[in-house]
Amino acid sequence: MFRLGLDFGSTLTKMALTRPGGKDYPSPQAVFHYKTNDHVGDFYNALEHFLLQENIPLDSIEHISATGTHANLVKDNILGIPTVIVPEVESIGKGGLALAEVEEALVVNMGTGTTYIDASPDAIRHLGGTGIGGGTLTGLGKCILDSSSVKEIVRLASHGNLENVDLLIRDVTDQELEQLPPFLTAANFGKLGHPLYTEQASRACKEDLALALINLVLQVIGSMAVMVCKSCRKTNVVFVGSLTRLPQIGEVYSMFSNVYGLQFIVPPFAAFGTALGSTLVSLQEV
Repeated sequence: MFRLGLDFGSTLTKMALTRPGGKDYPSPQAVFHYKTNDHVGDFYNALEHFLLQENIPLDSIEHISATGTHANLVKDNILGIPTVIVPEVESIGKGGLALAEVEEALVVNMGTGTTYIDASPDAIRHLGGTGIGGGTLTGLGKCILDSSSVKEIVRLASHGNLENVDLLIRDVTDQELEQLPPFLTAANFGKLGHPLYTEQASRACKEDLALALINLVLQVIGSMAVMVCKSCRKTNVVFVGSLTRLPQIGEVYSMFSNVYGLQFIVPPFAAFGTALGSTLVSLQEV
């Protein structure tokens, strides 16, 4: 029998199907997402399509857990399957710890905005958040690149050069700064308005701007994680949520790990961490 975890985000709804007790649990047997809206019928259609695609009979699902900003769309059952709404903060924390296989961490949920969760075996606490996230990426993408498509922004960024847009440490000083490598960003988009870099900025193309935009979003989220870690005394930072699928995330956060002495972790299935976590919370409440 399976359990289905649902994460109703403000932009995307993530579905994760798991088999409790299996050796790979809580890794998902199958995952799926679709764009969130307020029409329950559309969700039912998406769920049925998901199960059909995975060749999973409806009667093989014993329980559904739901969380997220739009979890109020569901009641006490979905398609006749018992359903429970569980707290989002706990779902984020437990999902992140389980996927990363660590006992405690700062779990960072990168969705339309970003949430920071202090997660340990004793307690899971919401520490705060930022409005920087996927919504920032698509909104500024529309303004700067005339595209709000994450796929298109990522495609452009794959051919981009940050040095035409970002002001780097080596641009502002030739001194060796302790723990700050010369290629680290001093000011995101800093060259575009700087009189000393007019020629270089004039070469900035859409590809460069797309990469700089992704870099801005990832660096702000990562920098806040570093500061939050100092307050909650965590050394592991686990990222979950839709933005973890950005291909640039590995390089950016590998640099953060080296510079700040923290372990930045983007586990497998990170985009579905909250959906998976909801199943763990519901099991705990049984």
